[in-house]
Amino acid sequence: MSQLKEGAIVTGEVISTKPFGAFVKLESGETGLVHISQISTKYVEKVEDVVQVGAKVKAKVLSIDEKGKISLSMKALSEEKPPRERKGGERRGGRRGAPADFEDMMKKWLKSSEERLSALAAKQKRNR
Repeated sequence: MSQLKEGAIVTGEVISTKPFGAFVKLESGETGLVHISQISTKYVEKVEDVVQVGAKVKAKVLSIDEKGKISLSMKALSEEKPPRERKGGERRGGRRGAPADFEDMMKKWLKSSEERLSALAAKQKRNR
């Protein structure tokens, strides 16, 4: 049975990559899987674009099932890092009034589109 616990931070070496993730041999001798969705906070099209066989990696143990399969996450470690300190009025994204979330962004885009369409329709009407 594994001595590892969920939430533990482990290091190991990538011993194999597959389209669905990377197998990592841990220092404890056990092997765990970093699923492709847990490799990075960014979109990963190919596992090999981010990690190669032989690479040393650090990961968090997400779970260990009853069969002893170890699920790992490299992404969880990068998500846990505290945000860097910002200077004065510096804002994330560098734009003032940036939308807080996707829904706000879509509402803003829709309003802008409607305004442009109205202006275009009015211009065409005047030109007739």
